[in-house]
Amino acid sequence: MRTAPKNPTTTPEPLVIRRQIGSTLYKVGIHFNPHAKETLDEKIRRLLKNDLKSAPENVTMKPLQASWLSERKII
Repeated sequence: MRTAPKNPTTTPEPLVIRRQIGSTLYKVGIHFNPHAKETLDEKIRRLLKNDLKSAPENVTMKPLQASWLSERKII
């Protein structure tokens, strides 16, 4: 994960993930707020907890496998 810039007046270049699915190339820019009140890890955990609270009782979720990270190419 990128850290906040040392000088808050400068903004680091966003990370770009490129992923081709079929014949379509997707480019996604990732931006981080240097003044965020929670880390990326905290935010993901909060979002997952909220999703689980609102999911029907009969829905089960499979554990996330670390291998999904190796498939992503961060440029």
